[in-house]
Amino acid sequence: MAVQRFSSRRTPLHEVLSERLKRAKRYDRIAGYFRSSLLDVVGEELAALDEIRVVCNGELDPADVAAAKVAKAAKEGNDAVAKTLVSLWQGTEDSVDAHLKRDRYEKLHDLLASGRLKVRILPRGGSVFVHGKAGVVYFDDGTTTAFVGSMNDSVSGLRDSYEILWEDEDPAATEWVRDEFEYFWNHPNAIDLPDAVVKHVGAIAKRSEYRSIAEAREAETGLVPPAAVLADRPVYKGGQILRAWQKRFVQTCVDDWKIYGKARFIIADDVGLGKTLSMAAAAIVLSVLSDKPVLILAPATLTWQWQDEIMDMLGVPSAVWSSSDKQWVDPKGFPLTPKGDRDQIERCPMRIGIVSTGLITNGDDEGERGKLAKKSFGVLILDEGHKARAIRRGESLDPEGYNELMKFMRHVAAASDSVIVGTATPIQLLAVELWDLVSMIAQGAGHVLGLNPSPWAKPESIEYLTGRRPWPAEPDAQWELLKNPLPPAVEGGVFREIRTTRRLAPAEVRGPRFEALPPSLRSTIGRNFRSLVERANPIFRRVVRRSRRMLEERGLLKAIAVEVHPSHRDELPSELFSGQGLSMGFAFEQAYSKAFEFCELYASTRPKAGFMKTILLRRIGSSVQAGLNTAAALLRSSEPSALEGDTSDDLFKEDRAKIPLTSAERALLEEVQRNLEIVKQGAEQDPKLSVILHYLRNMRWLETHGSIIFSQYFDTAEWVATSLAAEFPKEPIGLYAGHGNSFVYQGGQRIYAERELIKQKVKNEDIRLLVATDAACEGLNLQRLGSQMNVDMPWNPSRLEQRKGRIQRIGQLRDVIHVVNMRYAGTVEDDVYSVLSERLGDIFAVLGQLPDSFEDAWVEAVLRDREAVRYFPQRVETISSPMEKRYWNDVADDAGLDWEFTEKVLSAHDIEAHMRQGWR
Repeated sequence: MAVQRFSSRRTPLHEVLSERLKRAKRYDRIAGYFRSSLLDVVGEELAALDEIRVVCNGELDPADVAAAKVAKAAKEGNDAVAKTLVSLWQGTEDSVDAHLKRDRYEKLHDLLASGRLKVRILPRGGSVFVHGKAGVVYFDDGTTTAFVGSMNDSVSGLRDSYEILWEDEDPAATEWVRDEFEYFWNHPNAIDLPDAVVKHVGAIAKRSEYRSIAEAREAETGLVPPAAVLADRPVYKGGQILRAWQKRFVQTCVDDWKIYGKARFIIADDVGLGKTLSMAAAAIVLSVLSDKPVLILAPATLTWQWQDEIMDMLGVPSAVWSSSDKQWVDPKGFPLTPKGDRDQIERCPMRIGIVSTGLITNGDDEGERGKLAKKSFGVLILDEGHKARAIRRGESLDPEGYNELMKFMRHVAAASDSVIVGTATPIQLLAVELWDLVSMIAQGAGHVLGLNPSPWAKPESIEYLTGRRPWPAEPDAQWELLKNPLPPAVEGGVFREIRTTRRLAPAEVRGPRFEALPPSLRSTIGRNFRSLVERANPIFRRVVRRSRRMLEERGLLKAIAVEVHPSHRDELPSELFSGQGLSMGFAFEQAYSKAFEFCELYASTRPKAGFMKTILLRRIGSSVQAGLNTAAALLRSSEPSALEGDTSDDLFKEDRAKIPLTSAERALLEEVQRNLEIVKQGAEQDPKLSVILHYLRNMRWLETHGSIIFSQYFDTAEWVATSLAAEFPKEPIGLYAGHGNSFVYQGGQRIYAERELIKQKVKNEDIRLLVATDAACEGLNLQRLGSQMNVDMPWNPSRLEQRKGRIQRIGQLRDVIHVVNMRYAGTVEDDVYSVLSERLGDIFAVLGQLPDSFEDAWVEAVLRDREAVRYFPQRVETISSPMEKRYWNDVADDAGLDWEFTEKVLSAHDIEAHMRQGWR
């Protein structure tokens, strides 16, 4: 039989395919991409076939699919991967197109659901990217035909593209194409299209939008479902999704609001589990339920990160208050209000305003802090909530007072609706600190700790939970601990029965008298008091905590091993090291010594200098370039923008000009500057750069793993990126930082790049070498990369977990990731990490939840006696939170929260319009 040749220039190719399929009963197709738009071309013909098999890469980004193979032993793991695939599919679908082509989605869903259309996906990584197009058509009379060519699968492709198709009816030809198809169909890495995708296609076929937020509120009796708000957000369109534990937290907040009109919670998840996104998603949903403003308080180093996360992941604009410029700033860094007008702080032009906690701590009641304190918020969020503390003297548990942050929070919480506090370490040293935080969110919300008088409203109640105070034995006293606040019916068992039999309203806080309960209930309470109070006491119910280990055990996170470097197997040149730190020579030692003297002198005259007491030491420990920039900025002490581009140092800008430098301080800074210039001008390569190049070149990490290199500071990150660009001129290198400071280097050129573009390039493996700042890294999804290098070391080691979380995440194909830790010899970082690694081995496992109070104590130890640092590991071992197991709140699964498949959503326009309404 002759080979037939077709081109779109000569013949409409869809007519060729349509004619063949009308006579067919089966169809096998190798498609580089599988799209629903195929049904626009030959929808009726496909619908009549008995079986269609398609093997493809598809819009469902197959590089993520291999994770399903890894996680197949855990149903939860498979579900999570399937939902990630739904997200990637949804990212390619236009909502208007979906509306106009509803019949296409209905046909596609019918074919998939009936099993007549079967799709298998091949992962790109570790396999092959299917690019060739071919197919076999099986006719009713038993004959076959095969085609090979670049024929497109969409109407626009067939209409607008030049395509070539060769058809061959020779049995040998069809057998050849069939063999190619079967090879990929039965490939060990191929995965069936998950049922979740089929379900999502069905939802898209039925999806519609509310006409307005008001209509949604009215239709849902005031409670707009979280799915309607979040299902169409960017997080569901780029391969990332809200994880099970994040959705559960949002739903928990909404459930609280539904009953009491207020949501009050502390989220205490491990670092690296996405607390920011959990809180932000809850804030967006809760804000749609009311018209009040939203205030987010975060450390200065995190304010821009919050703004970026809300915009990048949730598609919602917000405004950050610039403490130095006294103006509101939009997500692109443009001012929204006039510069220098502090009164504008009470008139945020967006619904969500983000303010530095430094302004609360260091402000005054007549200024910006006072203006915020007069407002009422629909949602109030405090990040790094453990910074809000009570003041106590001696052994008494009763607070003598509160620091400025807790004082502000208690005052504003009383006038606000929902309050959410985020902290990985709600207990710093004493269990009563957890009670302090719960008491803080209880202001103006009697359902949290009960109505006055409530035994839980007293700080000594925490001793019941630590075991220092025995539980009461008398039934009446036991009931007092259960009835006020009375747990909601969702707690089940006895609480549901009490509320049902007594006909108590859901929002009723106080339960009935013990004598008013039926004898059977009194008996049940007596027998089960201990388990009831430990599960449902108001403190535990207000703290939502999920650990990485817990999620791994439940199959919600893949367990990924971490191999820490340098190690003896790495064959690094010994001359680079002095002990475990990197040797820098005499001039650097002199610079660091003078910097230490400067910090000590600076702190002695400025007891409230905070971050400034150690900023010079931290930045010299990061890089010579960062140290030089800092010394120069300090010498220009009246210039607020001296560290332009480094948004992580906003606190530095706020505090610096309060007390002018003395002549002695200036002399020390000039010595630091002079010695660092000697180091910079020297012939030797910085050993940190040498280490990076060793792993990238000699150990071939650039080829085999790809790498992300982290720094706390933009000027260090920029130095690393520039240096690597000179070493690898043909390699595209991304610099991922905040607000207009993200670039791509290649061929001696540096061009500005939006961060979303850089993320996409990493995802597509176009960029395999990325340099990033800590402040910008939240929300990065970098499972394509298999190694991480820490060019500097945070003084609190637990912060390394957040960096590691960028590559140790679901979708990571590797079972082991590699982490390199670098520090200069003789620095504070060297002292801390040398001792920790000597005594404890893997610092990630041991210090994942190190309280910030240790960092504060480290600073004091450094300024008094650097040898004292060596005793800290002993304290780490003994101060393990006595509450850990008891306030472990198992709210992690997302059963019943299939938001990806919702059929009714709010439009993106309505959500954005709502969020662009400013404070009144």
